[in-house]
Amino acid sequence: MLPHSLEETVRVVSIAPHVRKTFELLPEPVRLDAHLPKERTPRAHVATQLVKLGLLGCGVRLGDVTVSGEGRATIVLSRGGKSISLADDVEPADVRALVPWILGGLFDARDTAHVLERLAFQSSALATLRTLTSAMLSAGDPDTALTLFLAGVTSGHGLGLHRAVLFARDADGPLRGTHAVGPDDEAEAHRVWEALEIEDVGLDRLVEDIARGAYDRRLETRARGIVLPESGEVSALLAGDGPARFTRPPESPALALLGGRGGFVLAPLRTRDGVVGVVYADNLFPGARISDDAFATLPLYVGQTMLVWENLALFARVDALSRVDPLTGLANRRELDVRFEAERSRAERRGSSLSLLVLDVDHFKRVNDERGHAEGDTLLRALGEILRGSSRPHDVAARYGGDELVLLLPDCGPEEAAAAAGRIGKLAKEKGISLSIGGASFPSGDAPQATDLFRSADAELYRAKRSGRGLAFVAGARVTYD
Repeated sequence: MLPHSLEETVRVVSIAPHVRKTFELLPEPVRLDAHLPKERTPRAHVATQLVKLGLLGCGVRLGDVTVSGEGRATIVLSRGGKSISLADDVEPADVRALVPWILGGLFDARDTAHVLERLAFQSSALATLRTLTSAMLSAGDPDTALTLFLAGVTSGHGLGLHRAVLFARDADGPLRGTHAVGPDDEAEAHRVWEALEIEDVGLDRLVEDIARGAYDRRLETRARGIVLPESGEVSALLAGDGPARFTRPPESPALALLGGRGGFVLAPLRTRDGVVGVVYADNLFPGARISDDAFATLPLYVGQTMLVWENLALFARVDALSRVDPLTGLANRRELDVRFEAERSRAERRGSSLSLLVLDVDHFKRVNDERGHAEGDTLLRALGEILRGSSRPHDVAARYGGDELVLLLPDCGPEEAAAAAGRIGKLAKEKGISLSIGGASFPSGDAPQATDLFRSADAELYRAKRSGRGLAFVAGARVTYD
């Protein structure tokens, strides 16, 4: 039991994280025997830091620790048959100053070299993680970010594993292979290693290649056909908190499809909503053991990647909200303006056709006045569903304002636009909704310039209303909803 006065001092003393990490890397804990006076001195401060490392389990094991009102602080560290004590004339300012003293006095050259090697690995891995985090955020899209994460797991600048595969969950669906980095066979592995050795590819080049998609995708192609059941090794993984390391080939038939013949690691990717993915990594070529350092550092890579993933997902949701009309689910006017300018420029540059339909609900004010605004909202939501279901992937369906909707049709001439108007009008009519539609096409007589499309389509819309409503006029042609 520590004296109560010492417990209070230990509670508030601070130790830099990298110093704690350095002591954790010692080949085995060292024993601390110490006497601390009540007077605060640099030596007493260091002794208190060592006591805290012992309480945290970071490379120090507490022996006989005492506190009294008199005397000078004494610090004795021991391991096996070796023992060292801090000289009276030495007043270290911080516990990190003791690391060379501990290594030189209690460990042999091989142990010291091992600690330095581990420090170098972690320093390189963390520097790589910082670079990759910046690149992932700059990429702006989750696909590139996740591939960069896997590249960090496999790169010699990072964790140095040979292959990494991500199985991601889509909503509440199964875990499915989505991304992979690494060679798919031994010949490709040797080709990659020879290229790396000859070209001395740096981390910046790696990030650039991933961003351009200039990497071997054969392993990813294989992984994309695999659904990972949450049983066996995966079930045990998800029941725990962190990564799991296996020294045998995968027992899961799904993981076995990756061709692993030796040890591997699995790591869960968790957000506040639960597990969203599982990472598989191995050293298939040439079958080297997965190092303790790589395994210990993997959670840092996973944790940082999950922060990036959640941030990018949040940015995507915010961006979508800024571009989508919340009532109908269609593009809002801001997004329509952006897309119209892009399609107008493309049509004028290539000389391709571009059509525009403007849709207006007949007597919409009467619906709101007689049946209430909630009924009007229901009607608009129904029209949103009709437009989304009737549009091609590259069409732009938008709510222009009030009850006026717009459908922008790239690579679509007057005849195709008239057919689309007739189809939409008929679907609306079947739901008890009367629509007037006006349409125009570029390049044609009614819209010789793409900038004329809105003006011409509006003119055709009012022509439809004057002609009795419940019909369309597109580029001068009358369209009924039979």
